[in-house]
Amino acid sequence: MKLDFVRGHMGGNLIVLIPGEQMPVGLELETAIKLLGPNYLYGHEMGILYSTGKPHELAVKIAEPISKCFISACGGLTQVLGAALIDTGFGEMFGIQKREPLTEVILHTAGGSVKLEIEVTSNKAGRVKTGMKNFVEECYDRGVRPLQFNGLEIMQAGKFLVINADRFKELYPWADFMNWDQETMAKVVEIQNQFIATTGEDEYNVVLYDWNSEHGADLRAVYPHAVAEDYFEPSCGTGTVALGIAALFWGELPWLKGNSSGSANLKVECGGGNELGGPEMTELDMTIENGFMQTAALSHSNVEITSVGEVWL
Repeated sequence: MKLDFVRGHMGGNLIVLIPGEQMPVGLELETAIKLLGPNYLYGHEMGILYSTGKPHELAVKIAEPISKCFISACGGLTQVLGAALIDTGFGEMFGIQKREPLTEVILHTAGGSVKLEIEVTSNKAGRVKTGMKNFVEECYDRGVRPLQFNGLEIMQAGKFLVINADRFKELYPWADFMNWDQETMAKVVEIQNQFIATTGEDEYNVVLYDWNSEHGADLRAVYPHAVAEDYFEPSCGTGTVALGIAALFWGELPWLKGNSSGSANLKVECGGGNELGGPEMTELDMTIENGFMQTAALSHSNVEITSVGEVWL
């Protein structure tokens, strides 16, 4: 079986895109997980793409290999897809016409319809903006609340476990979020297991952050979703939304200055690798009403297509 693919990344969040019509019917998830493995294309998520028959609209199933399931949203995937629709043959394959200075695409996901705004200059993709309103609503629907495990206050933001690294190090000063020694990894796994047991969330989604920016952003983050399996995402779009919701709940957004409504732009350093922070930046534009996030739009400073080709399975 031969499959066309595009592979790219958003700040190290590795994405593979495959046309759905080429996937074996009924075996899409199993095939995606195999292709995401180290012997094939290796990636953090796969987008299986389908034509809808409508101009500038397509549908996607998003596969994730650690939980071995389809997931509702992936910000990194939408960012790479935006670039792929302009810079590779996938745009023509799915009936997307390049329009300068802005090409708009509607992406139908399990979590609802998502709008992509792709800046286009000289026939090349520039910055991509992803609407994340549906995922914001999903987070609040699944639950946003503080929890405490062994004296450490953490946050549930939907399916995400959100950990403030400074609070973590107050209790465990030996923690090393740059080199990730075995003791640090074991403690994060312990907290994650408690989180899963308490919330019933069975996917692996973790945000670790602090406000010690090194490159001019507001804060820095890394996404150690499953450290026991050495599965880190240097950048994560849905994780950035969850981080914004948690920081809002904890009253950490200084721009609001005590107001419960308004707008904010959150800049997150990430993308360097497995360590906390990095040289790249995810931006989240938020609108807030009565203390709750209403809408969010995501973009990232470094989105690249790394390979285009065929894979045999």
